[in-house]
Amino acid sequence: MPKVFVSTVINAPIERVWRVASDFNGLPAWMPGMKDSVIEAGKTEKQIGAVRKLGMVGTKDILRERLEELSPEEYLISYSVLEGPLPVKNIRTSMRLRPITDTYGTLGEWSTEFDTEKGKEEEGQQFMARVFNAGFRALKKHLGV
Repeated sequence: MPKVFVSTVINAPIERVWRVASDFNGLPAWMPGMKDSVIEAGKTEKQIGAVRKLGMVGTKDILRERLEELSPEEYLISYSVLEGPLPVKNIRTSMRLRPITDTYGTLGEWSTEFDTEKGKEEEGQQFMARVFNAGFRALKKHLGV
């Protein structure tokens, strides 16, 4: 099962970054390629098992993701992809934030495991790394840092 790990330093206090990153229904406010998000009936955006339906810019494709873990104490959010137009499958993703104590900044870590067609592992890893790196750049821009 291929894995990807991407990290970055965000020059903002962890509490500020967490407010944005932990909003399970707020991804389109800062993530490239996302135009809207709706939490499907049955749960709220803070309840484990909540499913968000993300509309993607320039297409009618839908990405559905389920919240698996939301831990304010650990600054950790995990979710799985239920369906979507991605070149990888069975995706389980986590974003963890850690305080950088000497600068009052934040270390952002985004990781994932997934399945892909045999021989396409490296392509899948490169795709997911591009998504995460673009996401971190956009998150920093959204935060103004």
